[in-house]
Amino acid sequence: MRRATETYVARGVTTAHDGGVTTDMWNNYMTAHRRGLLKNRVQLLPKHGAYDFSLAPTTRCGTPLTPDGMLSMGAVKLFQDGSLQGYTGYLTNPYHAIINEGLPDGKLWRGYAIRSGEELIDLVVKYHRQGWQVAIHGNGDAGIDQILDAFEAAQKAYPRFDARHIVIHCQTVREDQLDRIKRLGVVPSFFVVHTYYWGDRHRDIFLGQARAERIDPLHSALKRYIPFTNHNDTAVTPMDPLLFVWSAVNRLTGSGQTLGPDQAIPVLDALKSVTIWGAYQFHEERSKGSLEPSKLADMVVLDENPLETAPERLRDIGIRATIVGNRLVYGSI
Repeated sequence: MRRATETYVARGVTTAHDGGVTTDMWNNYMTAHRRGLLKNRVQLLPKHGAYDFSLAPTTRCGTPLTPDGMLSMGAVKLFQDGSLQGYTGYLTNPYHAIINEGLPDGKLWRGYAIRSGEELIDLVVKYHRQGWQVAIHGNGDAGIDQILDAFEAAQKAYPRFDARHIVIHCQTVREDQLDRIKRLGVVPSFFVVHTYYWGDRHRDIFLGQARAERIDPLHSALKRYIPFTNHNDTAVTPMDPLLFVWSAVNRLTGSGQTLGPDQAIPVLDALKSVTIWGAYQFHEERSKGSLEPSKLADMVVLDENPLETAPERLRDIGIRATIVGNRLVYGSI
């Protein structure tokens, strides 16, 4: 944990989210806080099936868990499918290139859901009724359909204003699903560096050209005025928020090809997706996410102004200093 927090502040991260906290992890965080090991704030997302919910002092996301606000309560985390590069993301249409021998009745491989849609609805309704925000991992569009069905069923059974339930990754979300996300007030949390790390393989192997062009469709969300976030999945990929910004703006693959230029967004909106919209996603926009009177003194000092830097150089901007709670935790000023 000491090593992780040092890595995060070196990349300018003032608040991180641990998306799947078990009971042991929860206790470790509390111990690390008591020992003064945490340099950045962390919001803890209890993992369904692995966390003792009797430990939770509240169901309200964004509630501080420590007097200094270094730890806060997050959403309940669930998983509904896997990953496209693992052939376990649940798609409506088959994978682009895969050996399908041995599948029954000539069916083609589409991945699979972790649980049935009915089971997911039961779980989400339960947590929603208890007052929790719910964040569900969903990469494939068939999995996202099930997730949105569950969120809609929960709101129909127990209407709750501003729940801000979340689709984590939301990688192959369709245009019609974005319309539904807007209507339901759901927040998509994109993993936009998919375009860089797996974009070439998504195009050539997993999805084909047309679907790959639309992975992490930030512009489609932006034109609907949907507040979205861009996250990282450490240790799947290294923590580097400026790389998220670079990917959102340029959408370059590892081979240097542009994947889905129509889904690129302006630098300012990319910055919002890792600052104020991140705070909004987890009900912390009144205390974090922008530099305003009465908010926490959490900020990062960059070597260059990203609004004036050439777009292709955004990921190369250095971190001069990271400040959390008016305390210098990395670098110098």
